[in-house]
Amino acid sequence: GVFFPSLTSLLSNKVREGDRAFTSSAVCSGSQVGTLIIGAVGSVLLDWYGWESVFYFSGLPSILWAYCMWKYFLKKEDQIISLESLGNSLVNSKDNKVVWRKLFRSAPVWAVSVAHVCISGTFFCLLSWMPTFFHDSFPESKGWVFNAVPWAVGVPFSLFGGTLADRLINLGFDTANVRKLMQVIAMGLSSIFIELLKYSDNYYQALICVSASIGLQTFSHSGVSVNVQDLAPSCAGALFGVMNTGGALVGVFLVYFAGYLIETSGSWPSVFNVISIVNVFGLSIFVIFGQAMRVDI
Repeated sequence: GVFFPSLTSLLSNKVREGDRAFTSSAVCSGSQVGTLIIGAVGSVLLDWYGWESVFYFSGLPSILWAYCMWKYFLKKEDQIISLESLGNSLVNSKDNKVVWRKLFRSAPVWAVSVAHVCISGTFFCLLSWMPTFFHDSFPESKGWVFNAVPWAVGVPFSLFGGTLADRLINLGFDTANVRKLMQVIAMGLSSIFIELLKYSDNYYQALICVSASIGLQTFSHSGVSVNVQDLAPSCAGALFGVMNTGGALVGVFLVYFAGYLIETSGSWPSVFNVISIVNVFGLSIFVIFGQAMRVDI
């Protein structure tokens, strides 16, 4: 819950505009790597040792990592970043408070918020129901394959999207247009592959469609995820936290609604249609109203 807002705050503070997309994409690709490892190894552990082993496998390394961070980074005074140094290096607004009223009077802030909420919600829905879809549609499929391959595709896609976005900005293309292009790929093009799932006749076609959709969604790391830093660098972390909360809540609703559709109608195409409609709605708002000019001053 605190990782992505903290990351956004650090990047808006320390990384220049022309490098933000790749830096954000590289760091955020770690979530795809983690999901890849859990998806592959966790599926095997689930079959061999039961569901408890999956939690041990994910929980114990997290505790170990937290211990290493505390011991080797946070307890050495020369490596502690003081609040004063962060405050001095950050180009702040006129006061130190988050100017919520001013931010949410801005159409571009609403645009990036709506787009992020929509793509987060559809991502959670796809993440939650993808294993069930493969189990129902292709009972003989191996869990470690469809739980790993899409995320393996997502890592290079994320890195390529960040490289492309920064390259275009450094060549002189308008920053707002670059962010919108990345989001068109993340929400528009990925939705096409979601729709193609309805016409997949075999396991490999379905796997390709899901992998392409999840891979293309990572272009959002170079779109709305970075656009927050363009709009409000002085409070990017706080704003991203609010957006992420909205995305999580919409994700809860979409996961529930998708389950309701599957239970009552048994129709996977209806679930794919919902995901596409939500994505297109959020994308349309961002393309029409999105900007990259600072609004927090």
